Amino acid sequence: MNAGQNVAYVLWMLASGAAMGAVFDWYNTISGGFRWLRRLRPLCDLAFWIAAAVGVYLLTFRTIGGEFRIWTLVLLAVGYGLYRLTLRRRVVRGAFAVVAVIRFIVRVVRRALEIAVVWPLRLAARLMVAVAAALYRVGVMMENAACRIVAIAFAVVTFPVRRYIRRDAGWRKKLAAWQEDFWQRASNWLIQSRGSAR
Repeated sequence: MNAGQNVAYVLWMLASGAAMGAVFDWYNTISGGFRWLRRLRPLCDLAFWIAAAVGVYLLTFRTIGGEFRIWTLVLLAVGYGLYRLTLRRRVVRGAFAVVAVIRFIVRVVRRALEIAVVWPLRLAARLMVAVAAALYRVGVMMENAACRIVAIAFAVVTFPVRRYIRRDAGWRKKLAAWQEDFWQRASNWLIQSRGSAR
């Protein structure tokens, strides 16, 4: 292995350590900024470590023929340390800026959807309720009018026979007298039959 390969190996491992730190801080800050993304953090961590392992293997394969050395871990750690000392604050600030921009966009989209969809639906619902209430009132008025017309028509039709269905009509008196006589006779018959049975 020549000096050029060693230099490329060292530089790539340092860059990989710094990139791993930046990517980890980036997605960790963004996922921490949203409640619904916090639940996905274990999956993001798993995907991050798998991608980092594959990336490091591909870089070692390209630079030193795929030989894994203990120096690989040391160089990755040094690259991560350099990233922490130099770029970490800017990366985290950038991630917070992305979170702020995403939240702003979500607010704008939510407000636009509320104006474009929710408000018209509420207005339509209120309009439908108002129309239904008005139709109900009109229906009640029509029902009352129809009942009055039927009552007037019934009064006109039954006018000739109304004197026969009044409470003081003669046939009612006769019927009441007949009922009273019938029940009197029935009770006398029961008393006589009970007396003869003794």
